[in-house]
Amino acid sequence: MTTTKTMLTAAVFLVLSVAATACLPGKQLISREAQPSQVTGTYTLFLYGCHYPAQLENVAILVKDESKYPLEIFDIDTSYKVKKGLTAQQALVEAEAFIRCSTYSIWQVALREIPDDGGGAIGYEMRPLYSPLEFGFPDVLLISYALKDGKVWAYIRLDPAMERERDSFDSRDSGASSN
Repeated sequence: MTTTKTMLTAAVFLVLSVAATACLPGKQLISREAQPSQVTGTYTLFLYGCHYPAQLENVAILVKDESKYPLEIFDIDTSYKVKKGLTAQQALVEAEAFIRCSTYSIWQVALREIPDDGGGAIGYEMRPLYSPLEFGFPDVLLISYALKDGKVWAYIRLDPAMERERDSFDSRDSGASSN
């Protein structure tokens, strides 16, 4: 009885492990700090967010025109805009202007390189770092990149700690107005 139960548990664990591995989003690409002087050439600019003044999920992604991998943002097409054929300088200027669309105070702008799987770079990410006095921590976004099926997929979302903070604030605010 114990042997059968152990074997059944091992079989279920094996099936679940294989299923979980099959659902992984591809090879993870870990972005790293970059300097504006590294940004050269021409780019396609992805502008994500800025749909309303209090939106926090505002990001610009610059993809090199000669990149061997196209970029897809894991979201609906209306959540971002695309501008093609920009010089490095144009892309940097437009990216920074775009991410400053929020009504929140931006403390700094972070520029990060998105590596490819061969030691080169696919492009760059520019994101706002908000005033630590406003939220308690400046980087409220979780952005990850995965190489899958010959494309780089960008996953952009609000940090869960920030979501909890915002939800907590919203519930306090709506509770105060209903009294």
